[in-house]
Amino acid sequence: MTEQEPQTVHVGGSVDKALARAISLNIGAMLKEAWQGAARLDRGMLSPLLMLVGLSLVLGSIMLEVMGMLGWTITDIQGQSLLQLVLTVMLAPAYAGIQLIALQHVVGLRPPLNMLWHWYRIGPVLSLAALLTMAISSLGTALFIIPGLLLQVVLAPVLMLVADKGMSPFAAIRVSVIVGFKYFAVFLVCQLLLIVAVAVGVLTFGLAALWLAPFYLRFQAIIYRELFGVRLKLATGQQQALFNA
Repeated sequence: MTEQEPQTVHVGGSVDKALARAISLNIGAMLKEAWQGAARLDRGMLSPLLMLVGLSLVLGSIMLEVMGMLGWTITDIQGQSLLQLVLTVMLAPAYAGIQLIALQHVVGLRPPLNMLWHWYRIGPVLSLAALLTMAISSLGTALFIIPGLLLQVVLAPVLMLVADKGMSPFAAIRVSVIVGFKYFAVFLVCQLLLIVAVAVGVLTFGLAALWLAPFYLRFQAIIYRELFGVRLKLATGQQQALFNA
C-alpha cells in the first residue's frame, strides 16, 4: 500500500496580498484570540520563554565579565554598545525560534521545545537581519526621533520573514517596512502591548509576565499569520508546519 502524499494547506494571508493592502484585520478579534490562548498558564510557550530568558542571563553575565576585563561598565557607552551587539548577534536565531513557536501555536500545532534552537542553522543570516534592523532603528532615532520609533514598530516581523519565508535580510526589511506602514495601527498595538507587558512584569516581579509574555507573542504571531500566511502540511491525520527557509 503506497503512502499517501501529504497535502499542503495555506492559512492566513500572503506577502503579495499584504503588500497590496488587500487584507482586512480585526484587531479586537485578534487580541481576543491571543488572550484565549494565554489566559491559562501556557506551558507550551512558557518553557521556551524561560529557556530564552535563562540563555540571555547567562550571556549577559559572561559579557559583564568581559567588559570588566576591558575596564568598561554597564554605564559606559562602549560597554552598552558591546553588550547590545553581542546579545543581538547571539540571540537573534533563538528569538526567531520563539516567534515561530508562537506561530505554530496559533495555527493549532504543538511544536517541540528544541525548535527554539532550530534556526541557529541559519544563524548568520538571522544575526545579520537583527543587526540591520537594530542599526536602522538606532540611526532613525538618532537623526529623527519620531521616524526612528516608527521604524522600530514596523520592523518587528523581519526575523520571522527571514526564517519562515526564506527572504534575504534586505528583502525582509523592505517587505516589513512597506506592510508595517500599510497596517501601522495593528503593529503599533503590538508594540504598546510589549511595553505594557514589560512594565507590568517589572511591577509584579515577573509574575504577570507568565501570562503577558505569551499573550504578546501570540498576538504578534496572529498578526503575521493574518498578513503573511502560513503553509501547513497535512499527513496521516496530523498537521505539521512547513517553513520555507
